[in-house]
Amino acid sequence: LKHFLCLGCFPRLGRRVELAMAARRSSALLLVAALVFGLWALQTAFVGPASNERALRGAEVSQQDLAIATAGAVLAAPEAAHARLPEEFVIFAPIVDVLPILPVFFFLLAFLWQASVGFR
Repeated sequence: LKHFLCLGCFPRLGRRVELAMAARRSSALLLVAALVFGLWALQTAFVGPASNERALRGAEVSQQDLAIATAGAVLAAPEAAHARLPEEFVIFAPIVDVLPILPVFFFLLAFLWQASVGFR
C-alpha cells in the first residue's frame, strides 16, 4: 500500500490536486512577495540623518542623566501607586480596584472557550 490514492488511476482528480497545490504555492509566493515589499516600503519610509548632523536631539544620553531619570521614576512610582480618586468618584473605588484584573479574565475565558470546542 504505497499510496492511499493512486492519482494515475483518476486523471481528472490528479489534475485537480495538482491545480490546488499550484494555487497554494502561488498564494504562498504572493504572501512572501507582499511581505518583502512591505519591509522594503518600511525601510524607505524613514529618512536617515545627514552625515554631518546629529541623529536625534537627545539621542546621546549620558549615564548621569539616565541615573537621574531612573531615580526620579523610582521616587515617583510609590506616589503613583497610591493616587487618590477625585472626591466625586470615591464611591466607585471598589470597581476601580477590580478593573486591572479584567484582561486576565478575558485571557482565561479564551482558553476556556477553546477547551470547550476541543482546540480546533
